[in-house]
Amino acid sequence: MYAVIKTGGKQYRVVEDQEIVIESLDKKPGEKVIFEQVLLVKKDDKVIVRPAELKGAKVEGVVIEHLRGEKIEGFKYKPKKRYRRRFGHRQDLTRVKIVGISVGSEKKEEKAKKVEKKAAVKKATPRTKETTKEVVKEKKVTIKSAEKASVKKSDKPEKTKPKQQKEKATKASKKSSTKKAK
Repeated sequence: MYAVIKTGGKQYRVVEDQEIVIESLDKKPGEKVIFEQVLLVKKDDKVIVRPAELKGAKVEGVVIEHLRGEKIEGFKYKPKKRYRRRFGHRQDLTRVKIVGISVGSEKKEEKAKKVEKKAAVKKATPRTKETTKEVVKEKKVTIKSAEKASVKKSDKPEKTKPKQQKEKATKASKKSSTKKAK
């Protein structure tokens, strides 16, 4: 069983009981480190790559020591200007021993399988104009029923006199006719 983890902007292939040298971590020697950014896990003959399946995966390690990398020499210059600079750099590193690789709970694997089945069913049924119209109608029906349920008795309009009702109706019809004319 092995895993590919990402830390310090780099990817590492790790196996249990392996020592790796990575970018510096803010942990003391002997402290436990958990790498949650797992990109791939190979367990038996099964390779797990999908983010849904890797959601609970993690790699555990223990910090062994802090060290510095070999010296890198740099040189800057500007031509025809007598500007030359030499400098050196040593990167801070941490040696970590990988203690364990866990993929996550089996329940998550089962959920991922269910998601795959649903995706397969959705791919199997092609969308046509008729099916999309049916979906839109169903959504409209549910929205209307929700609106009716939210309306309370106190929200109903007050009773008005018959003359006022006629005036309101004529104003509404005039507004709609002017909108159509535009």
